[in-house]
Amino acid sequence: MTDETVRFGVLCSMFEAMVRDRSAAKKRKRFRTLLDRVYTGRDYFSAVRLILPALDRERCSYGLKESALAAALVDALGLAKDSPDALRLVNWRKGGARSGANAGNFALVAAEVLQRRQGMASGGLTIKELNDALDQLASKENREGKTAVLSGLIKKTNALEMKWILMIILKDLKLGISEKSIFHEFHADAEDLFNVTCDLKLVCEKLKDRSQRHKRQDIEVGKAVRPQLALRVTDAATAWRKLHGRHVVVECKFDGDRIQIHKNGEEIHFFSRNFLDHPEYKHGMLNVILQNITVERCILDGEMLVWDTSTQRFAEFGSNQEIAKAAREGLESDRQLCYVAFDILYVGDTSVIHQSLTERHDLLRKVVKPLKGRLEILTPNGGLNDRRLQGEPCWSIVAYTVEDVERFFKETIENRDEGIVLKDLGSKWEPGDRSGKWLKLKPDYIHAGADLDVLIIGGYFGSGRRGGEVAQFLMGLAVHSDSTSCPKRFVSFCRVGTGLSDEELDTLITKLKPYFRKNEYPKKVPSFYEVTNNSKERPDVWIDSPDKSVILSITSDIRTIKSEVFAAPYSLRFPRIHRVRYDKPWHECLDVQSFVDLVHSSNGNTQRGTDHGGLQNHGSKHVKSTKKGEKKNVSIVPAHLIHTDISGVKEETLIFANMMFYFINVPPSSSVDYFHKIVVENGGTFSMNLNDSVTHCIAAERKGIKYQAAMRHRDIIHYSWVLDCCKQKRLLLFHPKYYLFLADSSKRKFQEEIDTFSDYYYCDIDIADIKQVFSNMHGPEYANNIDYYKKKYCPVEALCLFQGCCVYFYKSMSVINTCDEVISELALRRMRLEITMHGGEVCSGLQCATHLIVCSTTKEANNFDEIYKSFPSSQRHLLHDRRLHVVMHQWLEDSLETGKKLHEDSYNLKPDTLEEIKIDESRHNLVSPVTTINTEKQSVSRLIIGEKRKRDRPTHADTRKGRTGPRHKRTMRARIGNRLAKIDADEAENSDSSDETSMGKTLKSREESEIDITESVGVKNQESFSDGSCQREALGSRKESQGDMEESEDIKYQAPHFSIQVAEYPQGSQIVTPEDRTNERFDNVQTLNFTETGNKGTGEKLEQMVDPLRAILLDMIPSLSQNNVETGSSIPDGKKAQPDPHTNPVKKKVSYKDVAGQLLKDG
Repeated sequence: MTDETVRFGVLCSMFEAMVRDRSAAKKRKRFRTLLDRVYTGRDYFSAVRLILPALDRERCSYGLKESALAAALVDALGLAKDSPDALRLVNWRKGGARSGANAGNFALVAAEVLQRRQGMASGGLTIKELNDALDQLASKENREGKTAVLSGLIKKTNALEMKWILMIILKDLKLGISEKSIFHEFHADAEDLFNVTCDLKLVCEKLKDRSQRHKRQDIEVGKAVRPQLALRVTDAATAWRKLHGRHVVVECKFDGDRIQIHKNGEEIHFFSRNFLDHPEYKHGMLNVILQNITVERCILDGEMLVWDTSTQRFAEFGSNQEIAKAAREGLESDRQLCYVAFDILYVGDTSVIHQSLTERHDLLRKVVKPLKGRLEILTPNGGLNDRRLQGEPCWSIVAYTVEDVERFFKETIENRDEGIVLKDLGSKWEPGDRSGKWLKLKPDYIHAGADLDVLIIGGYFGSGRRGGEVAQFLMGLAVHSDSTSCPKRFVSFCRVGTGLSDEELDTLITKLKPYFRKNEYPKKVPSFYEVTNNSKERPDVWIDSPDKSVILSITSDIRTIKSEVFAAPYSLRFPRIHRVRYDKPWHECLDVQSFVDLVHSSNGNTQRGTDHGGLQNHGSKHVKSTKKGEKKNVSIVPAHLIHTDISGVKEETLIFANMMFYFINVPPSSSVDYFHKIVVENGGTFSMNLNDSVTHCIAAERKGIKYQAAMRHRDIIHYSWVLDCCKQKRLLLFHPKYYLFLADSSKRKFQEEIDTFSDYYYCDIDIADIKQVFSNMHGPEYANNIDYYKKKYCPVEALCLFQGCCVYFYKSMSVINTCDEVISELALRRMRLEITMHGGEVCSGLQCATHLIVCSTTKEANNFDEIYKSFPSSQRHLLHDRRLHVVMHQWLEDSLETGKKLHEDSYNLKPDTLEEIKIDESRHNLVSPVTTINTEKQSVSRLIIGEKRKRDRPTHADTRKGRTGPRHKRTMRARIGNRLAKIDADEAENSDSSDETSMGKTLKSREESEIDITESVGVKNQESFSDGSCQREALGSRKESQGDMEESEDIKYQAPHFSIQVAEYPQGSQIVTPEDRTNERFDNVQTLNFTETGNKGTGEKLEQMVDPLRAILLDMIPSLSQNNVETGSSIPDGKKAQPDPHTNPVKKKVSYKDVAGQLLKDG
């Protein structure tokens, strides 16, 4: 297939797919598919020129940018000038309710307008027809002709195809793939060939066969060559390090147009860096070149400038086209075009780009005869250096030390030049190369200009992702009046939009948006703004009133330019926003006279200096000292944001050069100002807030909100590193002792050099480093890992009985005499030792506790209300934590007796409703009192297997606010604690709880989410929590039938990840009623427990257990037996189950009577 048969719709489909694809590899693959499967005829140029329209030089310029293209489309569609669609096209940048989501993207806005007027079906436009139409569009010189071509394209396309045609005309497809990738996918030699020819058609014709390599082609006279480029550096020291060990020439960087002059006899071409020919220079330079170049054929690389004969120096940038036009029209002027050649690429019939720069300089001096003010050469020896006046700086030098580079750079700044370029004298000339053989250093790279505080007076809508929103600002200078303190007029000064992050810009726009006023005809400019009404100055919105505006601190190139676009006498080059001055009142912005004085006093620069560096507060001229009796002005800036005064600080070293510090906190013995001055003394800078320019975050300790915020951005270094660097006068390596926090990005970056605890693999460390490494090993994940491996590899299982338990002992023993106090202390000490010996921990507070063990002998002490009230109000919320088990001390004794940790539910002292209170508190963020325990006794009939259980239980009405649905039916007491439900039968067999049987069956799988649970005596209710919350739904209501109470409330849990096991009890088992359990819990005299038998289906043995601590106290203190405390079992003796002879004998309980008596005797 060829371009005559391939439809443009195929190309549009590829464009749409490329935009959707995120991977560059997929984008390249789609381009490869187009070449292999669609263009089988290998006529690639017709398609490639549409994919890379910016590189196509076969077709001249269309002369259509967005505004002109919008007007042509309005005519082509026959729209009324004031119609909504016409206004949308013309005002495509502006946002608003009617602009839609595509504001700022002209092609998408136009597609929306076209979609309502074009059909969805394609007209079958081929690629050849499109190229022919675009050739016609470029050849038409008037608007009517261009409109006619666009009208014809609209008839042959749909909205999607027309959208991509408009983007081709604008030469910006936004495909997300670079031309380098396109060239590489087309042919391995495509980029090299294009760099030396700048001819896309030649590339497509010569490299049709991808499998055949092309011999490297040299440059030719008459064909533009992509220029070699310089890599940007931020300071002279960095540049010198990159070129270390090489012979270096340092040249002045001229501020003009980069031009290649191709001379072939009398045929002269002037190619720009975008490989465009500029014939307008011929009128002023043709004769000069023919008369002063000694060879017939050559290519020169240099800069086209303007020479001012009256001042005998080069003029400011921006007047080249004006002088070229004057030369073409024959007008006399003091200014004339001047070409400065700094390199030669071709001589005679030979390319010399493979020779060294030193050799090319020698050729340049032989080929070009300098003519002052018209044709100059830039070499270390001869040329401009020979023509400079005495006392003036050199234009080019050979540098031997970094001090030579710094000295030369300082001289260029003082001479108001653009900067310097460092070149390797032994390097070759590489087309399109930016590898670092040439380096450039400009004043604006090192922030040499002063920060000017100017006021926002207008705004401009952005394009692309900032479309529809203000993205640039029109800045103004104040015109102070003698009669009032606050200015009432402001003159336009410059236009600025770069320097702020998206978040900072959004914050600023949000603050100003209520005061935007659209600049629409016939509305006049606000009376307090003085403007020129130049089209480049005219904003889209005005600030309604200056007192509602905000001051921006802007910086720029140190050189100013006389302004023709703005109303101020001078404007800035390459301005950018340094920061937003929310702390400064609107009327304290820089005024016109102060700025003019600054420019004049610094020879046209805005450079910092001792006399003019204080441009941070330009509110007015010099303020007189405060008179006696007058109140001093109090700053509205918070103390922690006040900038440190460093006017008297002198730079002594360059240890912290190119570093910006942000101090999070400092030691109490020092101040932030002290550290700021230390940094400045050693060549660094500091910031009062955390931003993207900060390179080092410094802190003294790990605390505070600022520390937490800094952890999200970068590493945090201890302040001692700063002091040690200053002490040793050199930049020290970041040893572990200097790291307070190591960010994840640094861990990944230095994963082969440093471990996760900031310890270098190849560097020795000292004791301080080891301590810091250990302090970095914090976090629950490490403690959990240690607990896991301790339990896994513990040699004796009994030693890990309470592994993972952190116990807080609550002492509530009512002592009567000294003997009681001694015994209680001994018992408490013993229990602490037991916990520690069996792998647990004893804590002194509830913050990290998993168990609260109540040590008491009285019924009143086991009342949870009393326990709750005994804690201070600041700690009571910890008792609501589901992870905290509040149990009797009998749980510990029984666990030690059985040799395994028992489940806490049987010993739990928390009321049934406590967990529900926690849920309600988390939902409404309220602190509710503990719900009183319902002490109503309930009778439970014996459960018979296969018979439906019945009981009488009142329904609890849910009247709490925030409950949107009915309450769950509930059939059993809510489980206290956070023990997870059993997953399968294997886990049931390995359960730690001795009062749960292994006779349960799994009711539903993990994937099922709803499980009905009915309560039976001895069966534990296993609750499931998802994301820390318990979800309950109403499933039924209370029912009554034939005098028997049906189930009143059933709980239905959303439990997708577990299944419940229900225990079945054989006949003959003794069942404990809730009343018995209540008596058991509060009397705390005898504990009834089910002991698991070895065989299924046999009866279970009921064991009577006596509290050993109470037995000791009763033996030691007879008076305690006079208390009216029920000591018998809640089950009659006659109904007790007979012991099973097949069961293992119960271990004898340990009595401490003799031990305690012996201790008392010894005492």
